[in-house]
Amino acid sequence: MPGVPVGYCGYYCARCPIYVACTTSDVKMQEKLARKFSREAGEKLAAEDVHCWGCRAGNRHCWGKDCEIRKCAGEKGIDFCYQCREFPCVALSRTYDKYPEARENLSRICKIGVEAFVSEMSART
Repeated sequence: MPGVPVGYCGYYCARCPIYVACTTSDVKMQEKLARKFSREAGEKLAAEDVHCWGCRAGNRHCWGKDCEIRKCAGEKGIDFCYQCREFPCVALSRTYDKYPEARENLSRICKIGVEAFVSEMSART
């Protein structure tokens, strides 16, 4: 599933400003995001610190590199959380509290498949 802009949890990466800025090489957007995250985190970030190719990027950078869902799915060798026998877990519930659309996305992916889901989402933008 490398290259698919959807996280294990169902988050649609192609709507994330970090992912978009990185994958389109939008340096101005990366600078803007670096200023925003610097204010929020209380530490200085540079534009080059704001990069993400998605949680499936393998050896490339991922903004959520410390995400417990990413680590868990990788260890279990699953493509999406709905494939796990422990679905839904506490970590996933916390993610859905923050990104409720990811729950809906994962349900849709389970129903129609990831390729059809990505096509649907791409048509909406």
